This record gives sequence, C-alpha cells and structure tokens, in this order.
Amino acid sequence: MLIMLLMLPAATHGDGGIVQVSELDGPWRITLFSSPTPLRAGPIDLSIMVQRPETDESVLDATVHLMLQAMDGQGDSILVEATRRDATNKLLYAALLDLPASGRWQVDAAVRVGDDAARIQATLVADDPVPPMLSLWGWLAIPIVFIILFVCNQWLVRTRRRTSTNSSELSA
Repeated sequence: MLIMLLMLPAATHGDGGIVQVSELDGPWRITLFSSPTPLRAGPIDLSIMVQRPETDESVLDATVHLMLQAMDGQGDSILVEATRRDATNKLLYAALLDLPASGRWQVDAAVRVGDDAARIQATLVADDPVPPMLSLWGWLAIPIVFIILFVCNQWLVRTRRRTSTNSSELSA
C-alpha cells in the first residue's frame, strides 16, 4: 500500500506544479505553472492562473491559448487551448499536452476576456523523458512487496509453532 501511495504523485498530473512565471500584463496577473517537476519531454500539464491584481480574485471567464516553440528551431509549434474544464483546480486553466522533445521551449500564453487581452512569455527547460523501466519501478515492486510479506508471515507462523511446541513440551 505504501508503495502505491509513493507512486501516486508520479502517475498523475495535477493542476499547478512549479511556478514558471508570474507577471502583470494588461488588467491581470498571469501565472504559468508546469508539472511534472522536473519538467521532462512527454506528457506535461501547463496551467494558467488569471487574477485581478488589486483583489487577487481569479478571473473565471477568460479564453487562454498557449503556444510552445522549441528554441532550437526544430519541429512545429504546439498550439493548445487551456480550459477550466481540463483543470482539476477550477481556478486554473489547464492544458495537458505531449512535449515531443527535451530542450528549451518558448511558451507564449495569450489571455483574452471580452476586449481585454494580455500576454506573457516564459522559457521552459525540459529534461529527457524518464526511461520506461524507471517509470514502471513502482508497479514492478508491488509483487516483490507481497512476496516479502508472505515470507515474513510464514516465518512468523513457523516461529510461533516452534514456540508453542517448546512451551507444551516444557509443561509436560
């Protein structure tokens, strides 16, 4: 059970993560979060929080688009809409996407509410993807844990039998 709990953060993508940038632009404070930490090529979660800076109140009726471009110029741009529907934390706008390669990525976040618009930029550095065997270590460990528990159980049963047998021989 403990192994499964330890695996949970690595197996899920939650909203939020580490703050990559938080800036005032136009009428809002826009904060970009990324997950997992460290950021790696493969499935990632980019989340945006849009707030009114004077009250820190979240703006819940925005349209948020993210554009990612590899800074080495290789590959196509990735354009995705971040939505509250995709977010677990409904104060954020989230986009789940597959980052195709490691390296430096330029992220442009465009926010629009009615006629008001704002934009922030950030540079993300993505490490190489996790090797497949390393990402499966928790699942591979589960049978080993059960085998160890079984061996401990059998050892305790035998020890208890020997103790009860020795006790009955001494009383006789």
